Amino acid sequence: AFLAACGSPASSQAVRAEAPVPGPAFAAGWAASGPQRAFTGQDLFNQIDGGAELFLEFGFARLRLQAFAKDKAELTLNAYEMESAAAALGVYLMKMGRETPYPEIGARNSSEEAQMTMVKGRYFVQVDNLGDEPAPRAEAAALANAFLAGVADETVRTPLELLPGEGLVAGTERLIRGPYGLQPYFTFGEGDILSLGGRVFGALGLYRTPAGAEHTRLVVPYPDEAAASAALAHLKANLDPYLKVTSDRPGGFDFVDYQAKKGSVARSGAVLDIRFGAGD
Repeated sequence: AFLAACGSPASSQAVRAEAPVPGPAFAAGWAASGPQRAFTGQDLFNQIDGGAELFLEFGFARLRLQAFAKDKAELTLNAYEMESAAAALGVYLMKMGRETPYPEIGARNSSEEAQMTMVKGRYFVQVDNLGDEPAPRAEAAALANAFLAGVADETVRTPLELLPGEGLVAGTERLIRGPYGLQPYFTFGEGDILSLGGRVFGALGLYRTPAGAEHTRLVVPYPDEAAASAALAHLKANLDPYLKVTSDRPGGFDFVDYQAKKGSVARSGAVLDIRFGAGD
């Protein structure tokens, strides 16, 4: 269900609507600085110095970039069009840091003076404010809102709804679609160790008990039970050698990592429920 809801490249192409890049009239006194630039597919490596892999893993379609200048101030709009709204949300959650929204921006955002980071529909958007003198916050927000006004809202259904609410630390929720997204949190093995295949989304979050004990939980819904069983078998057969299995069973296993922290993998139907980083 999540595969269809989150969108595939073929289905998203059919419904994609162009969100126009605004001209300099978003605020008085601004002018375009250079031509609009566009990057598609692997071209993203020519624009992003590190991190392009994450965009491509989530499902990157196109980046459009336009700079604007006013005296010594410069604003740059970076509009990343993704395969789906779920893909855009996945990138946003990875990039938002501690979410600090500006209420005047017409979309979910995490912003500071130097950069506004936003997500709406299938677009992940950043407005950079990196001139010799910073542009006023209101004018940077006006540029952001001028673009966001042309972006269609889309319903986002993701596995985040499968994460239990009790004990979940707000702001730690993440979407995972492959090894680059998973790498900052845990290493289960090499390559596509969870058999996500660039199509399956997982949801991750940090949990904390009232006593302060923490662990991370990763829930992955596969297309069907057979796919989940195959993913479990692949994970077990290719588990990182630093992880030691302490208990094995048909529907999963328990393990400890090199820091002696505990974890478990359990399959229920088409879903893998993975926990790691738990102390005693």
